Formats: sequence, C-alpha cells, structure tokens
Amino acid sequence: NMKSILQNQYSVAVAPSGVHAFISIGKKTPDLILLDYEMPEMNGKEVLEKLQAEEEYADIPVIFLTSVDNKEIVLELLALKPAGYILKPADSGKLLERIENIIGK
Repeated sequence: NMKSILQNQYSVAVAPSGVHAFISIGKKTPDLILLDYEMPEMNGKEVLEKLQAEEEYADIPVIFLTSVDNKEIVLELLALKPAGYILKPADSGKLLERIENIIGK
C-alpha cells in the first residue's frame, strides 16, 4: 500500500524481513528506510541497532512506520533516535512531507 503511494516520487524497494532488508541494502544503499517493528526473523529494533552498529549504514535515516503503540516499546525505539516514528495507518500526505523534510525531493 505505501509502496504504491511512494513509488510515484521515489524509487522504492520492499523487503519482507530484516534479514532480506540487509541483503537489499548491501546491493544498493537507500537514502531512507521505512521500518516496521513487527517483522519475521529480526524485529525493527534489532534491525535499527544493527544498522547503527555498521559504519557504512549508520547514517541512513530510519522512520518507524508501524502499528506498535506499546509505550515501553515506543520509548525503547525512540531511545535509538530514529528519524521518525509514525503509527499505521499513516496519512500519506504527512508521510510524504516527513520524507521530504528528511531527504528532500
């Protein structure tokens, strides 16, 4: 759903899991990552921690786009200083505006 909204303005790749995301990132480093918390194999927190630990990926902005609103989990994620945290279902206009503010058009 988000891919169809974003692909009109951006080149978009989708990964079904954190492990697949790292395979994709290894082929072409993205300008920004929209990351869900709930994923198979590695959750979003684990993915962001791994990205931040690897020098070549540490500067990629990450926006959590997730339905997780558990206060404890949200605070853990915000402590990692992502570029943003947006609850699903996201307003497409606000999401596009947030992306543009981070990476430009």
